[in-house]
Formats: sequence, C-alpha cells, structure tokens
Amino acid sequence: MGPMSESASIPTVRRRLIGGTAFNLLATVFNQGSTLAANIVVARILLKQGFGEYAMVQSTLLTMAMLAQLATGLTAAKYVAEYRACDPEKAGRIMGLCALISLVAAAMGAVLLIALAPWLATEALKAPQLAVPLAVGSCFLFFSSVNGYQTGALSGLEAYRSLAKAGVISGGIAVVVIPLGAWMGGLNGTVACLCASAVFRCIIHNRWLRRESRGQGIRIQYRGIAQEKSVLTRFALPGVIAGYYSLPMMWLASAFLAWQSGGYSELALYSAANSLRMLVLFLPNVMNNVSLSVLNHEKARGDILHYHRVFKTNVLHIAGGTLCAAAVVGLIGRPALNLFGREFGEAHAVLWLLLLSALFEGLSIALFQYIQSSSRLWLSLFAVSIPRDTLYVVAARFLVPLYGGIGLAVAYLSSWMLCAICILCCIRLLRRGNSLGDRHRDAGEREASRVWVFPC
Repeated sequence: MGPMSESASIPTVRRRLIGGTAFNLLATVFNQGSTLAANIVVARILLKQGFGEYAMVQSTLLTMAMLAQLATGLTAAKYVAEYRACDPEKAGRIMGLCALISLVAAAMGAVLLIALAPWLATEALKAPQLAVPLAVGSCFLFFSSVNGYQTGALSGLEAYRSLAKAGVISGGIAVVVIPLGAWMGGLNGTVACLCASAVFRCIIHNRWLRRESRGQGIRIQYRGIAQEKSVLTRFALPGVIAGYYSLPMMWLASAFLAWQSGGYSELALYSAANSLRMLVLFLPNVMNNVSLSVLNHEKARGDILHYHRVFKTNVLHIAGGTLCAAAVVGLIGRPALNLFGREFGEAHAVLWLLLLSALFEGLSIALFQYIQSSSRLWLSLFAVSIPRDTLYVVAARFLVPLYGGIGLAVAYLSSWMLCAICILCCIRLLRRGNSLGDRHRDAGEREASRVWVFPC
C-alpha cells in the first residue's frame, strides 16, 4: 500500500471509529443506563434484603447466559469484521455456524437451569425461596444467550446505527417494565419482567441483523458450515473454556459474600457500588467494541503499520476515558449511592476500591485487543484468564469472611492488576515473535534476490 492510499485511509478509519463509537455509545447508554435506572427503582421497592436476593438471581442468570453463548458473539464480531468485505460467503457461513451453536446451547442451558434451580437455591445460595425466580429466569437465559451472538454479528458488520436504534427502544421498555414487575409481583415479578425485556431485545436485534446482512450482500447460510470448523478450534473453543472458568469463579466469589451472616445485605451494598463501576467502564467498553471490528478489518487488509497505529490510539483513548470517568464517579459517589436508598451510602469504601480496579480493567480490555485480533486466545487462556480468576476467587475466599464487601473489592482489584501485567507480558512475547518472523522473511527475500541476480 502506497503513502497516498495509507494517508487517505486514516481519515476513513477515524470517521468509522468516531461514528461507530457515537452510535454504540447511544446503544450502551440505553442498555446499561436502563439497567442502572431499573436497579435503582427496584432497590427502593424491594429494599435492601430483597434487592440483595434479586442481585444474586440476576448475577446467576447473567453468568449462565454468558456460559451458554459459547463465545459465539465474540467469534462473530471478529470473523465477520475480517471477512465481510473480502469473502462475504465465508462471513455468511461463520454467521450461520455461530447462530446454530447459540440456539442449541441456549436451549440446553435453559433446560439445565430449570432442572438445577431447586438445588442452586437450596444448596448453593442457601436461599430456598430463590428456586422459583431462578426457574422463571430460564427464559432470560435463552434469549440473552441468542442475543449475544446477534449483537456480536452486528458489531462485526459495523452496524452501530442499528445497534443504537435497537438499544434505544429495548432500553426504554426495560426501564419501565422491570420496576413495574417489582411493584406488582415482588422478586418473582421483577424476574418475569426481566425475561420479557430480554425477549423483546432479542426480537428487535434479529430484525436489524437480517436487514444489515442483506444490505452488505451477506447471506446467513448453514450449508457448508463444516468448512469453518477451524474458527471453533482456534478462537471459539479457548474463548468458551475461558468463559467456563472465569464466570463460575466470579459467581463463586459473590457467593462467598452471600454465605456470610447478613450476606445478602452486604451483597446489596456491593452490587450498588458495582453498578457505578460498570458505569465507569461503559464508555471504554463502547470504544473497545468499535475498535475490535475496525482492528480486525484493518488487519485483513494487510496494513500492519496502520493496524498498530489504530491499536495504540485505542489504548490511549480508553485509558484516558476510564481515568476521567472514575474521577467523576468518585466525586459524586456518595450521593449516587444514596439514589439506591439511604442505607446504601455505607458502600462508599467499596466503591473507591472498585473504581481503582476499573482503571486496570479499562486498560486490560484495550490491551487485550492485540491478543484477540492475533487469534491467540489459547495463549490468553493460560497466561491471562486462569491466573486472574484464580487469584480473584482465592483472595475472596480468605478476605470476604474477614472484611465482607471490602474484602471482595480488594480481591477484585488484585485480580485486575495481575491481569494487566499478564496481558502486557503476552503482547511483548507476541511482538517479539512477529519481529523475529519478519527478520527471517526479510533475510529469505534478500537471499532469494541475491541468488536471482547472481545465479552462480
């Protein structure tokens, strides 16, 4: 690629990043903002004990929904972005493969949750009254799992305008319906309306996915999907294993807190502070989702120099955005916690620890793009995910009985500090390997040139 074409591509990529971030920001504001707003109202209706139970049910459902996705959303986002322009048929087969896997896995996960709900409530959560909400939540699990693939595919298509429209509509409905369920039916009503919002969100994303696929000349197809099995072994499988290790570890750490005396009240305080941590990370996550598609698309074009420039810019923007957001939320932390109820102000110390962890988490998700776009998820599984989550659950096991929610926040902070260090080490290892490969290729080309000019 010549200098003119490279310089011309920079404004184009910049426009895609800015435009995609703006639309994805709008979608995330309505999706995560509606969740935060609904949680605030639900906390005031159910009060501290009831909201703690709802937080545990919601955490369990989200964990199982992520497990049931089998990394199809991440896989679709990467490979659809990579092949949608250069090989639309391959992109269509990958979408068909991911869609089929997500449907089957979501159905199996929902049936499994219904069967395990009594045991989970009685033995794992020590709260038999949560069996019915968990069983009802199987509907949420199914539609959220399928929707994970759909949003990933839309990101791969860079269809952020469609994601924004869907987010505005579904988020607006969720913020009305979920509190209404809490007011009319308590915990069971809250979970039932949570399921209803998941159904609507899945339907509307499916509509936009079909429209965007047709618009870009991609036909979702199931014939020939066996050709794409390498996508599963190289990328999806290590992602699935990482999820099956990470998400239960996160759930178990929260369960350590729930098992303590007065644990559900402590968990309510921690969940309120954690909602504000998620608020800090929502802009970095928006930027990260957009840059994932753009980075993979640029890498497929073969412009490695430009790819590295986009990667470094993304890391700097996400790190700066996370720092600014953490500072703002820290300043308004106590009044923000009081929105959940007067007694939630006790979570102020937990909030500051989680805000500090958000700095390392934001940096980690930006740096992880290098490993992800290099399709080195097996490396990240053993060098990043397992060390991070093992430290989290081990630290929580010892700190939570002593310090409650503060102990869980310290464990979370420690795990993300380790994660950032591990990712940096992996990037250095990958770049060293790439540099060595480039030197060998250059030496081979020079040798071939020398032999061509002087055949004797």
